[in-house]
Amino acid sequence: MLILQDIIIILFSSIVIIFIFSKLKVPPVVGFLLTGIVIGPYSAGIIKNSHEIEILAEIGVVLMLFIIGIEFSIKKLIRIKKLIFIAGGGQVLITIILVCVISVLIGFDYGSAVFFGFLISLSSTAIVLKLLQDKRQIDSPQGKIELGILLFQDLCVVPMIILVPVLAASSGDTMEKIFLRIIISFLLIILIFFTARKLMPILLNLIVSTRLKEIFIISSLFLCLGMAFLTNKLGLSFALGAFIAGVIISESRYSHQIIADVMPFKEGFNGLFFISIGMLLNLNYLTENFFSVAALSSGIFLTKGAIIFILTLLLRYPIRIAVIAAFSLAQIGEFSFVIAKLGLGYSLISEDLFQLFLSASIITMIFTPFAFIFSPQAARKLEEGRLFSPLKKLERKSVSHKTDSGKAESETVLKNHTIIVGYGLNGRNLARILKKRKVPYVIIELNPENVIEAEKNSEYVVYGDATKSVILQEAGIKKAKVVTYAISDPFVIDHAVATARILNPDVYIIARTKYVSEIDKLYELGADTVFAEEYETSIEIIARVLSLYGISKEMIQREIAELHKQRYEKFRDKEGRFDITERIHQVIHEEVDVESFTVSHNCSCEEKTIAELDIRAKTGATIISVIRGRESFPNPSSDFKIRQGDIVLMLGTRGQIEKAIEILR
Repeated sequence: MLILQDIIIILFSSIVIIFIFSKLKVPPVVGFLLTGIVIGPYSAGIIKNSHEIEILAEIGVVLMLFIIGIEFSIKKLIRIKKLIFIAGGGQVLITIILVCVISVLIGFDYGSAVFFGFLISLSSTAIVLKLLQDKRQIDSPQGKIELGILLFQDLCVVPMIILVPVLAASSGDTMEKIFLRIIISFLLIILIFFTARKLMPILLNLIVSTRLKEIFIISSLFLCLGMAFLTNKLGLSFALGAFIAGVIISESRYSHQIIADVMPFKEGFNGLFFISIGMLLNLNYLTENFFSVAALSSGIFLTKGAIIFILTLLLRYPIRIAVIAAFSLAQIGEFSFVIAKLGLGYSLISEDLFQLFLSASIITMIFTPFAFIFSPQAARKLEEGRLFSPLKKLERKSVSHKTDSGKAESETVLKNHTIIVGYGLNGRNLARILKKRKVPYVIIELNPENVIEAEKNSEYVVYGDATKSVILQEAGIKKAKVVTYAISDPFVIDHAVATARILNPDVYIIARTKYVSEIDKLYELGADTVFAEEYETSIEIIARVLSLYGISKEMIQREIAELHKQRYEKFRDKEGRFDITERIHQVIHEEVDVESFTVSHNCSCEEKTIAELDIRAKTGATIISVIRGRESFPNPSSDFKIRQGDIVLMLGTRGQIEKAIEILR
């Protein structure tokens, strides 16, 4: 009963704290950590013994690795391979080497030194992804870099877990013995993987053949926890077995259903995991060793941040992107706690050092949301200063389209042109059409890969950040006719629109955004037209649904026109001028409809004359034309006979036309 009481206390405390944190826009992970700190044995002492909670937390870790294994995809890795292996691989490798060197110089053995490198090299996927989602920056340049680094770190978790027992056994051993242990571990993993790969599909097919959902859910958990138990018994870790089970199941057609069934368990147990970590924090130790904890926290944040900052710049991203990525990924990750507890069991880290690391790690996690918010302002301050002036040359560099004469086009010859900000799918499509129509244009792009692609296509592209006036001036903003933003980063679009409007009050600005809620703000900043992906997608869905119910294209277009009018009418004429053409169209759309009806073989109107149908007298609608094959009969006479396959055009109000269609049917 005691454990049930503890779980009730944890759940209630979590609800209260996470509710408060959600209002403050702070990720739930931080709320879970603080919940553990508040109710743990070293603080309020509401829960005296955290051992049972730690057992449940270990199940959360196992399920976490299980889901990662199922979602593991080689295709995803190939898609962003450069960011994963250069940015992610570089960050992990450099961090481990640097921490290892510092640890050895302090006096630690090589095994412990490498272990410390493992701990510090990982960042928090849960916190960073939540922040990116809340700020709608998943698809932004900094979002892609952060995802690439986090993905590589997640891939490194399993090898690190494998190597922890090897590092623990390496004290005093020769390199030959260490290498032999690594080989044995990997051979054992290969044996488990291929054996399970043969047996698990057979077991899954037997389970699915029962068509009992309860058995399917229980069996999914059994496969996950069973593999974790097996690898643990063979001297490896729980988490490794869960990951192997996930990778094998990912090849099955049932993987999506298993994720759907296991995900609720994973989320619940993950919360317990972070709460249990918070419970381990000894507040007395923190207060007594405050300066040591503060020094280690600062050292971790600055070291990781500097490594990520430099790597991002080497990938030719602007200072702003490098600063935001560095601030976002400088914390310690949730898997570091898993590896730290594993290392504590193998005596790779002492209890005192574990508390020091735990305290510093939690501080870096709690600090991350605030650093994330502050990072754009910090980037702007750094760019304005002279400290990074040598690095600014990377931003100023442009790749110019070569003309037939061999001379590069420059700003002086750009006039009445379009500036395309972003060379993604939208930017490329627009550039292709403008080139076909011989409309002059220039591209602004800060993704180095897109710049190279544009160069291959012989485009005139300026490498840089569209929020900077110098970049816009290099693209000829003062003589441009149109600026269109084909990017989805809301922070960049806001600042870029405002800067473009200041530099050229007469340029026509077209902006793209993901959400309707951002439309008003962009108009206030100076945009002339704003397209919201969320809104345009809803329009497409409406059109498709109506078409499936047999509603004509003309009627669908009227419905869409009405929706567009309601959404955008207050922005259509900023000066409030009266447009008689607009007024005529408005009256026609509001008071009169033109609708078509196709006569099929079972319609009652077939082989009847217009006089016999008497549509005008019965409904008020008027037949204005009949289309028969390639021939049309405008304003048909009363003796005109309707035949199968005719398209009848009618004029009237919506209600009149609906009645007329019923008669024709």
